[in-house]
Amino acid sequence: MLIAVALIASVAQSAASTSVPFTLFDNRMLIDAKIDGKGPFTMIVDTGSSSVVITPGVARQLEVVTHAAGSVTGAGSGSASLSETRLQRLTIGTLPFDDLRAEVIDLSPVQRAIGFPRLDGIIGYDILRRLRVVVDMDAMRFTLSYAPVSVPKTAAPIAFTVDSNGIPQVPAAVNGVHGTFVIDTGDRSSLTLFRHFAQAHDFYRNAPVHNAITGVGIGGPIYSDVLKTTVSLFGSTIPGVVTRASLDKGGVFALGAQDASIGTGLLKRFNIVYDYPAGNLFAWPSRFFGEPDAYRPLALDHGQLHVAPAQPIPGSPPPE
Repeated sequence: MLIAVALIASVAQSAASTSVPFTLFDNRMLIDAKIDGKGPFTMIVDTGSSSVVITPGVARQLEVVTHAAGSVTGAGSGSASLSETRLQRLTIGTLPFDDLRAEVIDLSPVQRAIGFPRLDGIIGYDILRRLRVVVDMDAMRFTLSYAPVSVPKTAAPIAFTVDSNGIPQVPAAVNGVHGTFVIDTGDRSSLTLFRHFAQAHDFYRNAPVHNAITGVGIGGPIYSDVLKTTVSLFGSTIPGVVTRASLDKGGVFALGAQDASIGTGLLKRFNIVYDYPAGNLFAWPSRFFGEPDAYRPLALDHGQLHVAPAQPIPGSPPPE
């Protein structure tokens, strides 16, 4: 049985919604979008991004004017050059968003290392904040709606806040240690412990994998110790979660004010409705809920990073 989430929407907004398929690639949700009538372009849905991002190649294809805006940091200890532009219209499914500020960032290092067949940009908070966002992992559908949506009666309601960058954050716990964890669908991992949190609670001491390259972000390679933990999230307790304890010296995992990042490796265990205007989310188990977690580090081969096959963490059963 379904119950309606109580939402407030204008008459014009109430009729506006769209649903599109997504694919999961390296635990990132990829959707198609059109920009200024061109495309489709392949975009990551990233709750950990404050804005819309396009690559320099897309900017050239759109023939938009860009302005240098310094540099930007993210995951990884380094930074990347940043430009800004404006997009006349970005369309997801049937839903248009007009006159958007967009960041122009070179995502090719991430694309090459992870092996994305195509990566044209990112859909972030500047789009999501306006809407109720449904991530249906069972059906692999992504829905944006100004109208009320429905959730199962058994769905766990969770209040969330957003930080200064628009990133959702919720209370959660790892190995019984409570903290404030961000929800980052752009994070390939299951759980990333920020450096100050991992140090304060001695997570490095019991990690069987040390100084591994566990991803690559705008700031370059992400170095971590790796262990398995038990996570309490959305009213569920999940054992055997592959967890990285950040060793970065810069970027969000080193300097973030929160304690950890929940990535799509863990989020995909749930179907989730994010009601941004009301500051609530609703989560219930997806078909991936009981899947064993997999450890897939990055390997350096002849100076090039690439995703290695799944491998066991020492002291853990082999991946299935």
